[in-house]
Amino acid sequence: FMALHITMRQLQVFEAVARHLSFTRAAEELHLTQPAVSMQVKQLESMVDLPLFEQLGKKVHLTEAGETILKHSRIMMGQLGDIEQDINGLRGIDGGQLKICIASTVNYFATRLLSQFCEKYKTVKISLDVINREELIKRL
Repeated sequence: FMALHITMRQLQVFEAVARHLSFTRAAEELHLTQPAVSMQVKQLESMVDLPLFEQLGKKVHLTEAGETILKHSRIMMGQLGDIEQDINGLRGIDGGQLKICIASTVNYFATRLLSQFCEKYKTVKISLDVINREELIKRL
């Protein structure tokens, strides 16, 4: 039996690299430096004693070991999300309504963030108004 001491942070970093197939884009998403992302992945590779990515030219691809780690890391991340929802339910934080008003210039960025929020808090109802900057300032 081989004991793996993998951290959730390493799995989060790995999953971001696997999703983007880019160390740079994963670093941007996670607000880390690219060397920090590379270090986390290298530590994970050293624990499993197999490469998780291979680089062909400028493209990054998952290895078979990488595909296996990705499959299981997504299951674990989903289970952590379930734990968080269950705990929030026990605390009485299981839903509600969120009304948001944004300027049209940040529509793309905001909708990406809101989709992540909706995934995490499925019972929260969201109302979104996209308006021009001047109207937004008036509403403040």
